[in-house]
Amino acid sequence: MKSRILYICLMSCLPVLFTACGDFLEEKSQNLAYVEKVADLNELLIGEGYLSGGNSIDTLNAASVNKWGSIWNMNAVTGKMPVNNFPYIHLMDDDATEYLLCEKSIVNTEKNYIRMKAINLHHWQPDPFYDSENAEINDGNWQNMWKRIAAMNSVIYQVNEMRGKEDDKVLCNKVEGEARFLRAQYYFYMANLYGKPYRKASASIDPCIPLKTSEEIEDKYFSRATCEEVYRQVVKDLEQATVLLQGIEQTTKYRTNQTAAFALLSRVHLFMENYEAAVAAADSVIGNPDYYLRDLKAYQRGSAVYVTSPEVIFTHGPNIMAVVHAPVVVSGSGVNQQRISSGYTTSEDLLACYGENDNDMRLKAFFIERPAPGNGWRCVKTQFNAEEVSDIMAIRVPEVYLNKAEALALLGRDAEAIEVLNELREKRLKVAGAVTESGEGLVNFIRDERRRELCFEGHRWFDLRRYAVNSVYPYEKEIRHISYDFLEGSGVYRVGTYVLKPYSQDAAAYMLPIPRYAIEFNEGTLTNEVRPSREIVVE
Repeated sequence: MKSRILYICLMSCLPVLFTACGDFLEEKSQNLAYVEKVADLNELLIGEGYLSGGNSIDTLNAASVNKWGSIWNMNAVTGKMPVNNFPYIHLMDDDATEYLLCEKSIVNTEKNYIRMKAINLHHWQPDPFYDSENAEINDGNWQNMWKRIAAMNSVIYQVNEMRGKEDDKVLCNKVEGEARFLRAQYYFYMANLYGKPYRKASASIDPCIPLKTSEEIEDKYFSRATCEEVYRQVVKDLEQATVLLQGIEQTTKYRTNQTAAFALLSRVHLFMENYEAAVAAADSVIGNPDYYLRDLKAYQRGSAVYVTSPEVIFTHGPNIMAVVHAPVVVSGSGVNQQRISSGYTTSEDLLACYGENDNDMRLKAFFIERPAPGNGWRCVKTQFNAEEVSDIMAIRVPEVYLNKAEALALLGRDAEAIEVLNELREKRLKVAGAVTESGEGLVNFIRDERRRELCFEGHRWFDLRRYAVNSVYPYEKEIRHISYDFLEGSGVYRVGTYVLKPYSQDAAAYMLPIPRYAIEFNEGTLTNEVRPSREIVVE
């Protein structure tokens, strides 16, 4: 049997150099083969630990738009999808809908790059990693995450081997703390994409994802660990990170810190229904004067979320929404003219959550209506600014308030929950008004507030999964994705609807399948639940 780590052997990887906005441009990454001291590990975190960025500035440049499809195209050599850190996370929930130009055309053609590549993910098909032309798209994100987890395993081991030899104990703590945070974050995202949601009553037996924290290359194949085992490790890493990163200055928001670790810990405890612990972790963030809520009453057009904002605690990774909700660009002329678009936009279901009047300032701060009537709204909350903030991996103060409010409400401490919630609402609404709900009604009100605030930041799909298995006030819903087509000379027409049933009736579709290459390598020790076929409902 060959000795490998889930098909990934870190030591065989070539040195990687990623660049992103801001301070990433000034730092270099190293491979473990060159590590001699803890300063080398600190540099290694850039390339092997943190995610690179891209795509944050909204543009109408046709040349750049032509490259949008590349985030789904396979590499000709490896056959794997390029690493773009879960671009599909914005397309599976009830906040997204298909988008085609609502106008007639005889000559023009339209390219919907992302729609073509992501259509089976959007429709929750049995094998979602096939495009509209039935070409396979190998999920390289799975491989990328395991490569990074393996790197963090090695960094944590190496820094502890060096502690007795190093004079710089502060740097040792910083490197280990950041590595533990990153490992926890990656495990958390992988668990919520490829594993079952954390159900308190059955977490000890529910299958999640493989778990490996040793730096050694083991002579074994891997199977799914339980949700309890994976989440326990995530909590352990984050708790250690909060201790290791204590007192260490954050010189750039593209590197994590103690506050980010507390923020993510509050989210994880909320998912696990450890509500008292979620509140305590949230309080460690809310009490930090370096980060606070920004009043949208002072908002002017531009990014609503930007890296120097006091609401942003930490960010790394790309801005995928600049691609998923890209503007329409006309390229060429005459018979060669093409209208290039992403193929997705904001659902009416989400827009309705903000109300019919303009009292909720997030509607204008987060969205832009497409020029042609009926063409929908693009979410641009993290765009229009070179100070890039990821729309998947960022950690922001508003989430921490919502984590705390929801945890308090689920503990039955309604008055306290409303007080915390109102601190956020007063910064988001022209007139906040009184919150009169209680019990289950209050919990659902907070969940709706979470949807309005955190839309298209990588939260909604995970939240829908955990709401469905909540032991106090479970909530699940049917999701409907309308499918459109374009008929030359007639324009866009509605073909029908694909339906995702509530979690209790359609659980397997709420988990992405582990890629075939990983299952084949592990010789059957990794398995997927069977996802049902899904036919379009013609209405």
